[in-house]
Amino acid sequence: MIAQINIDYTLCKDPLSCRKCLSVCPSVVFVCGPTKVWKGRETDLSEYKIVGRYFDKCSGCGDCVKSCPTDAINLEFLLREQLAQKFREERATQLRERNV
Repeated sequence: MIAQINIDYTLCKDPLSCRKCLSVCPSVVFVCGPTKVWKGRETDLSEYKIVGRYFDKCSGCGDCVKSCPTDAINLEFLLREQLAQKFREERATQLRERNV
């Protein structure tokens, strides 16, 4: 089983000052970065997000869920084939949207 990390960005409002999930994760699954990089100016602080980037390294301990003060992180455990199917469907949707 593989952990699927879901983050509710309506609840995770200030990831740069909080960063609790980053500091508590023993597998270093999370990264914090800008969603858009602007040429010629600094990126606005509101454009930063915490992302579960290395979810394949997640041990499923749940420390990130326990440490999040806004309850923005949720773990869901899926079989490897279910996760692969989900990614195939998402990729197919992205390709269809690009071709339209």
